[in-house]
Order: sequence, then C-alpha cells, then structure tokens
Amino acid sequence: MVPVYKKSNPLTTGLEFLKDPLSFMLKNGPQYGDLYRVWLPLRRLYVTTDPEVIRHVLQTHHRNYVKSPAYRNLKLALGNGLVTSEGDFWFKQRRLAQPAFYKAALAGIFEKMADVAEDFCKNLEQERGATIELAQKMMEVTSDIVLKALFSVSNDRDKQQMYRQIIGAQEYIMDRTTHPFRIPFYYLNGRPRQFLKYRRDFDEMAYRFIDEHKKNPDPPADFLTLLLQTKDADTGEGMSDLQIRDEAITIFAAGHETSANALSWTIYLLSQHPNIARKVREEAENVFGDKKPEFADIQKLSYAKQVIEESMRLYPPAYAVGREAAIDDEILGEPIPKKSIVFIGIHALHHSEKYWPDPEKFDPERFTPEKAKDRPKFAYMPFGLGPRMCIGEHFAMMEMQLLLALLIQKFDFQYAGKEAPGYITLVTLKSKNGMPMRVG
Repeated sequence: MVPVYKKSNPLTTGLEFLKDPLSFMLKNGPQYGDLYRVWLPLRRLYVTTDPEVIRHVLQTHHRNYVKSPAYRNLKLALGNGLVTSEGDFWFKQRRLAQPAFYKAALAGIFEKMADVAEDFCKNLEQERGATIELAQKMMEVTSDIVLKALFSVSNDRDKQQMYRQIIGAQEYIMDRTTHPFRIPFYYLNGRPRQFLKYRRDFDEMAYRFIDEHKKNPDPPADFLTLLLQTKDADTGEGMSDLQIRDEAITIFAAGHETSANALSWTIYLLSQHPNIARKVREEAENVFGDKKPEFADIQKLSYAKQVIEESMRLYPPAYAVGREAAIDDEILGEPIPKKSIVFIGIHALHHSEKYWPDPEKFDPERFTPEKAKDRPKFAYMPFGLGPRMCIGEHFAMMEMQLLLALLIQKFDFQYAGKEAPGYITLVTLKSKNGMPMRVG
C-alpha cells in the first residue's frame, strides 16, 4: 500500500487537516485509502485507519515510536506520569501502577463511587422539569468520583480547590496545544504565572494528602493508598512522592474528562432513541431495584455496557492517537523516516464501512459477544491498544455503567438544543454547541 500525496494545493490540504481532522479523514479516507500522507510544511504526517498499520505502530513495533509532540505540552501539568513518560521509566511505572487497577482494588473503591453517584442523583431530583447543561453536570460528577477514589476527598472546600486548580491548568495546556501561535503572547496576559500558581497549589494539597496517608495507621481504601503500598517486584522499591504526585494528577486528568464526555454523548444518543433508553432502564430496574448498587451489579449491566461501547464508537472521546517515529521505519513496504508523525484516526476507523455496516447508525447490538468476536481487534479502540492501552479502562467502564444505569433508571432526558450538538476536537471530542437537556 502506497501513501497518496495530495498534490493539488498542498498548503490548503494541510490547513484543512489542522482545522478539522475528523471531517478531513471521513472525506478523504474513501478516496485515498487507509494510509496516506497529508502535506504539512514542517512535518511528514501519515494518516491511517488501517488495522495492520495500527498494530505495527502501537503493538508489534511500538518501541520504534514515541508519543507525538502534542503530548509534550501535557508534561507541564502532568509531569512524568503514565500518559507522558516514555521508555524504561514508563515501563517501570506501568508495572508499579497496574495493581491499583486490578478487579480486587476496584471492588474496594466501588463503594465510594456509588456514594457519589447516588448523591448526584438526589441533587438532580431538584432540577426535574428544568433544563441543565448536561456536559457540565457530567464533568462535575466524574470529577467528584475521581477525587473521592483518588484521595478520599470529602471536604467540599478541598474538592472545589483541587477541581479549580486542575481544570485551570488543563485549560492552559489545552490552549497551548491547540493554539500554539498564541504562546508568545501569554506573557502579556499573565497566563503562565496563573498556571504555575494552579500547579503549585495542587502540589501543596497533593503532598499534604500523601503525608496524611503515610501517617495514617489505617489509611482509606483509595488509589493513593494503593500507589503508596505498591512495590517493584524485582527491587522492592516503591514510588517517590513526586512519582505519586505525577500519577495522581494523571489519573484525575485522564479519568474524569473522557468519562464525562462519553456519558454526555451516550445520554444524548439515548434521548434520540427512546426504545434503546427503555431497554437500559429495564435492565437497571432488574439489577438495582430499590437497593444500593453493589460491585457485583456491574457485570449484570451488560446492555448498558453495549450502549456505552456503541456511543464511544460514534463519539470516541480519544478521537485520534499520534506517534512520532523514533527511528527510520517501514510500514507495509513504505519508508517512514525518523521524526515522521503517524496519525491514527480512531474516529474515522470507527466510522469505516469496512468494519461497521451502516456506520452512522446507533446500534448497541454491534457489541453483543458474538458480533464483537468476529470483528478485527484493531477496528475498535476507544481506550487505545497495545502496551500503552489506557490503564484505567476498567475503572472508566465501571464508572460509566454505574452512572448511566442510575441516571436512566431515575430520569428521562430530552435534548433541548435548537440544533444537533456537533463536535469540536480539543484534547477530547466535545460537544460544540453544548448539551442542553431537559430532565424529566
């Protein structure tokens, strides 16, 4: 397979891609194939939706590739956590952090998650009949869950401060990433100074929580305790306080926004498909009834899981993955020079007719066990694939299944926007026109 060079007006081509990569790939993929080059003035950029190319880059030859330059901005806030670190350091950290996300560990954290979810539903009762901004509500509840699961934060003042600090830092990093031409002007408006204050204040609180957990003879069952207790199997060494800080902020940053966006899109889709929403509600009634949710209930929410998976096919929060060639490489006979960027179009892959009949249709039946096993593994990757697959996949799915089932069981959501939400490609795939939703 030979990449196609778009020779007609290459400058326009590059600008078109940068402006809206998702529309660009959906339009050009059918014409130019599953691997082609987009002309950019300073970089070789290859765009792909080919499962074999994806396997090559993310799995079989993943050591030949590093995170793309866009991830380097994230280090300013996330430090050297799992999302941003590379090489041997990343491998060691992954091995140390992995036990915190095992099923047994998640079972201990589930009760905190269920408490937050039930409190959120009780508060939402007060807005029945009103129109809410769903995306913001989902951001609030998922951040509450992650902070409770991470630090056992229950003090509203601490919770609000940490949320403000992390969100403020994220917004600055996101702006640097998506609008790099603004960076020289930031020093005129003081944004770098404000960002450093956010980061400093977060660090003070994070190190305070670390110190309190260390001194507590019976520390709470949360991610911070698990990270403090984990030891390297070979050396017996644990993480330093700095490493724990980096992983903690990474867990928060990666663990609340993607889930919030996925839930927003899922509830929007259910508002457009009441028959599917009815099946989710019936399943939730059968599983929960009037009792408090239990960890064992999650496995019983199989249809809710299918609905979420189909929603993340149509609107994957992580809509693309970028990798930079660390050495000269070759893919399917095509040379990939060092420093080239391979842009894996997850959104376009999820909308490909090759793997998804009638790809624009919302159909949770695609994710029955029987249909899922017949599909190529690399045709669906909302959490990435290969060794760097998202470590928090099971936590995120548990959180989303619980929240979706509870919300649909208790409420009827009707989309209140004057036009379809549309999307915007920031760090994650967000609604462009908001997500106004009437709560019934």
